[in-house]
Amino acid sequence: MSRIKLPRLFAALVLLVLGIIEFELAVNTAGGQIVDQQIMRDAAYSEDLDSLAAAFIGLVTPILIVGGVLVVLMITLRNNPIALALRVAVVTLGPIATAWALKQSLQRPDLNGLVMHNSFPSGTLTAVTALVCAIVFATPHRWRSIVAINGALIVIGTAISVIVLQWHRPSDVIGALLLVGCYTLAVSAFPLNTTVPRQSALADPGNERLSRV
Repeated sequence: MSRIKLPRLFAALVLLVLGIIEFELAVNTAGGQIVDQQIMRDAAYSEDLDSLAAAFIGLVTPILIVGGVLVVLMITLRNNPIALALRVAVVTLGPIATAWALKQSLQRPDLNGLVMHNSFPSGTLTAVTALVCAIVFATPHRWRSIVAINGALIVIGTAISVIVLQWHRPSDVIGALLLVGCYTLAVSAFPLNTTVPRQSALADPGNERLSRV
């Protein structure tokens, strides 16, 4: 019988604590706000880079739509589609809903005249990263590494783009990544039993390998 992976739950807690610390340092201190704002401004030093970032963001949405369709298809083909669908839903909707709630509830204090509207964490990057993690979860084990690498490239490109376009500060980006990482580690800590019945597995040993998550 599979057990809950306690190290992953502990790692999720660590990410949560890091997110709180990062918010306090980058948003609730004058020095943090100054550094955060300056990095965002310095990132937008080239019109060509702005155009490239805008073009990249424009490509992300259709790519993720296709990925979402594939996720639905892969879920229906797995041995335990309901359990996998619930896992994918939590990994996707949990961070997105939390990011929205945080942006509405958190306040960015006026320190040294640098106040602007709160943008912590980045909703755009949260959504993209959460969808990428959901796609990785739904992908069969044999293809997961390839999908994870390509997904990481999309996440990195999105993170850089939202800063270059001055949609978000670096603290917003880090906060989004920590938020999604926290949810992903917490969900992955709980086993997902997608194996076929023992009698069938004994009859066809290859089935057990194909059913791994």
